[in-house]
Amino acid sequence: MRKNCFLIIFVLVLSSAFGFAQVSPDEQPPIDVFAGYSHSSNFHTGLNGWILSGNYNLGTSWIGVEGEFSGHYGTQNLTALPILIPGTPTKITSNLYNYDFGPRVTWRSPSQPVNAFGHFLFGGSRAGLSASGISDNDTSFSWVLGGGGDYNFSPRWAGRAQLDLLHTNFFSNGESHPRFSIGLVFRLGQPRE
Repeated sequence: MRKNCFLIIFVLVLSSAFGFAQVSPDEQPPIDVFAGYSHSSNFHTGLNGWILSGNYNLGTSWIGVEGEFSGHYGTQNLTALPILIPGTPTKITSNLYNYDFGPRVTWRSPSQPVNAFGHFLFGGSRAGLSASGISDNDTSFSWVLGGGGDYNFSPRWAGRAQLDLLHTNFFSNGESHPRFSIGLVFRLGQPRE
């Protein structure tokens, strides 16, 4: 199901890329909302999930305030361990939720239909682990450092690819989680003159 959603978004982004003209930075509304697929890791387990973020550009067109929420889910199979040690779990299920806020700087090309941005966000994360009916979770301060790029299909719509480093400290263990996201951007509000 998740692969089908990702494939549909990817096809929409590609098909839209060839149907729209270049977008001037002055035509872009000040609020953008991004939703898409995201891949991260937690305790050496690959996690697939979703990301939702919003950015409001302040008085200038290049500095803004961003808020971001994401959720990631995955399972690590322990196929050899139960054979070696009977009674141990066969798999560990993990989830990771993040909520971070902070500044974002956006560069908008005057002659190409692209934007590039960087952000440094602060907030919290929550991780959960479960195996054989036993579960544990922890909450941690987190920060996100990263950025990405938008390909503008129109003043209101864009496709986005984003790469971040998410740092947490779950169970007194500091860990950095690389995170890749891809999806669609929708912009709201009236363009600034």
